[in-house]
Amino acid sequence: MIGVVRACPLFTKMVDSFAPISAGTASALKSVGIGAVGRYLQNLTAPEVEGLFAAGLGILPLSEAPNAPLGANFGRAYATTLLQYASALGVPRGTHLMIDLEAQHGDRVDIIAYNNALSADLELTYIPLVYVGAGQPLSGADLYALPSVHLYWRGGSLGMAEPNCGFAIWQIPPLEQTIVGGAVMDMSMTGADLRGRQPMLWYPN
Repeated sequence: MIGVVRACPLFTKMVDSFAPISAGTASALKSVGIGAVGRYLQNLTAPEVEGLFAAGLGILPLSEAPNAPLGANFGRAYATTLLQYASALGVPRGTHLMIDLEAQHGDRVDIIAYNNALSADLELTYIPLVYVGAGQPLSGADLYALPSVHLYWRGGSLGMAEPNCGFAIWQIPPLEQTIVGGAVMDMSMTGADLRGRQPMLWYPN
């Protein structure tokens, strides 16, 4: 189950889901052209990783958007938690790890401090990737200035702020699509940003 890190091919269809994905659903996703899945570290398990790898799917580790006031101290504490989850699963060094920037609580200064602290600790092992979702106050310039963030994923809502380097993943409306077997997921397309950077995913050997 160790797996390897490699760049996600351009124009890969990816789904993300908070609910676990069974081995059968993983195989069905692969059969309809899905090449990768985003799964949350908070409830991703080793048996699920084995099922996803058996289907030949890449994995982008995700983290939940905290439902709490944000700041630097919270960012450092959350980084510790995420690193523990990732280490327990054996997520290899150099994989992108998504920080969910959606509906964040607090003012702009606190949100920037939170993201800076969180991503600075994460980047010692992984590569921070920010999901730019609805309900966040940062401008495109603010996003691009986050010093330890190396890639951006555009949410499917309208009016998303865009960093100067552009996005490398784009969520495809409509949200919450039923793709296979009644499972409801969001669909995205991967690519490269304006600096030529691509998502680095966790793949089977």
